[in-house]
Amino acid sequence: MIAPPKGVVALLSTGPAVLLAAILLGLPAGAKRPESRDPFPDRIEIAARDHPNSLTSEESAAGWTLLFDGVTTDGWRAAGGDEFPDDGWQIERGTLTIRSAGIFEFRAGGDLFSRERYGSFLLDFEFLLSEGANSGVKYRAEVQNQIGFVHSLGCEFQLLDDLRHPDANRGHAGNRTLASLYDLLPPIGSKDFRGIGDWNQGRIHVEKGRIAHYLNGTRVLSAEIGSERWNTALAASKFANREGFCTGPRGHIVLQDHGDRTSFRNLRILALD
Repeated sequence: MIAPPKGVVALLSTGPAVLLAAILLGLPAGAKRPESRDPFPDRIEIAARDHPNSLTSEESAAGWTLLFDGVTTDGWRAAGGDEFPDDGWQIERGTLTIRSAGIFEFRAGGDLFSRERYGSFLLDFEFLLSEGANSGVKYRAEVQNQIGFVHSLGCEFQLLDDLRHPDANRGHAGNRTLASLYDLLPPIGSKDFRGIGDWNQGRIHVEKGRIAHYLNGTRVLSAEIGSERWNTALAASKFANREGFCTGPRGHIVLQDHGDRTSFRNLRILALD
């Protein structure tokens, strides 16, 4: 029997929990996660990728999976059916892209739902906004059918051109701007946004009732579902009368079609439950 390389032995001997900590926190393979380490750190490492829409062997071993491989639409379906939308969404040069809606269209292809439903997770994604765009990544989301309009309802990591889209000045105290928890809570502090037409990285972390949003490696928002702060924000939002908003144990990941061209890549998820 041929012995595996030393690095592989180190990875195999750590066990899944330590391996996960190493990948999330940038620790050496054999290192132990400090007991006091905040699972929602202020900063996270963003690993450079030689090939978009791929996983390293370490990420695969830790349980990460791709939601989009750059080639197929497996894993995604339309809001109102079991198949991928016939129009609107398309694969372009390794990206999952929603086109702009036409002048007489309300939406181009409708919200795009993950086939799987998730509870606690880490979701990484890259997005590229067109000028004036409004979109979002929803989570703990479910299908809504209102008088024939089929869409999604759930927590939302807002994607917005803050300088050009009027929604940035609506809502309350910035809770509709880029990286906000849409219409509930605004991002805190300055945002490291690389600009329209450039790729930006987001992360959504949901675990044990807590939520965090990251933009290009910096945590810009954190919240606890059901806390006094959460309930106050919810009561003042457009979702105040939506019973059970974002409180279900599991829900879909949704890429929103808001009528504006937006592209996604490097969509990967790690289930934590």
